Amino acid sequence: MILSSHKTLLEDIQIARDNGFTTDFLFKDNVIFDRKTNKGYRKNDCILIEYCRHEGLSDPSDASILFLIECNDGIKGCLSSNYGIHADIDLMQFALSLRTLDQQNSQ
Repeated sequence: MILSSHKTLLEDIQIARDNGFTTDFLFKDNVIFDRKTNKGYRKNDCILIEYCRHEGLSDPSDASILFLIECNDGIKGCLSSNYGIHADIDLMQFALSLRTLDQQNSQ
């Protein structure tokens, strides 16, 4: 495991970068996009490696979630969202419906 709910979101993003998850993804219209290259990836192009939820330091309802995703062309990156009542439901459904590494290895 790379991520830890005992760390802040920013600390986990830095740890993810140190472990090769260097791309920042943006979610739009059921596709994630590499923010630098604008290349899009659909569900079938991605594997969910890991995710972790973080609570705000001063307000536990200020929660976020960080997803580590690897794409079929080797690009690895992070996708984050608010969590709870402020969550982007479409983003959450997209990320949580991705194949996992275990599912990928069993094929």
